[in-house]
Amino acid sequence: MMLTDDELRAVLRAEAAAHQPDRAVILNRVTQTAMRNEAARRRAPRVRIAGAAAAVAAVIGGGGFAQWALAGGTGSSRPEPPPPPSTTTVTTPATPPVTTGASPKPSRTSPSQQPHRSPSAPPSSAPAATSPLWADGSVDVGGKTQASSVVTIRTSESLTALDVTIRLARTAELVSRGGSQQVPGASVNSSVAEEAGALVYHFTLSSGDTIAPGTYTFFARYTYAQGGRDAGADSYAATATSGSGAALKASGAFG
Repeated sequence: MMLTDDELRAVLRAEAAAHQPDRAVILNRVTQTAMRNEAARRRAPRVRIAGAAAAVAAVIGGGGFAQWALAGGTGSSRPEPPPPPSTTTVTTPATPPVTTGASPKPSRTSPSQQPHRSPSAPPSSAPAATSPLWADGSVDVGGKTQASSVVTIRTSESLTALDVTIRLARTAELVSRGGSQQVPGASVNSSVAEEAGALVYHFTLSSGDTIAPGTYTFFARYTYAQGGRDAGADSYAATATSGSGAALKASGAFG
C-alpha cells in the first residue's frame, strides 16, 4: 500500500507521540560521550574530534529527531532533519620547480625540427645580354653517297671579322668536295685541310670587309661510302668581331 506524503507524516507523528524516551538514560549517555570526546580532543588532531562529534550526534538518536526528543517536543513541533554535511574540495597548488644557480643548458633541436625560414630573395639583377651572334648546324643529304654539312650564321650587328670552321670526323671513304658560302656583299676566303681523323673547312672574311646584320650560310660538301654516314662526331665553331669591337663566339654539333 502506498502512502501519500501527508499520510506518511501523520503516521510518523503518531509513532513519535507514542514513544516515551528515557531522558535520564539519554542524558547520561550524552555526558559520557562528551567526556570521552574531551579526552580524545587532547590526544588527537581536530579532524578526529569532528569525527567524534558526528558519532555523538548518531548516539543521541539520529540527529534532529533525538534533539527533538531531548527538548520534549511533540507533534508538529518536531524539527526537520539537518541537511547532509557539505563536502569541500581543497586543491593544492603545484609545487614550483626548483631553480639552481647554474645557467640552463640550451636545448638542441635536430635538423628536422629546425623552424622553417623562407630564404631571402636573391638580389635582382639585369638579365644576361643576348649575344648578337647566333649559329646552327644541319646536314643536307644530296644522294646515296654525298651530302653537305651546313652552318647558318645570324648576326644582329655588323661584323668586321668572321671565321667559321666545320670539322667532319673521318669516316669510311670520306672525301671533300670543297666548301662554299652565301655571304652577299662581302668577300670570304675558304679552304679545306686534312687533319688527323678529320676534314676541316675554314671560311674567313677578307680583311677590310664588313658583314652587315643578317643571315648567312656556309657549306662543307663531301662524299662517303655506300650505306650512309654518321655525323654525330662532327662540329662547328664561329668567331667574330662586332663593329663596336666586341668579341663574339658560337659553336655546336651536327649530331
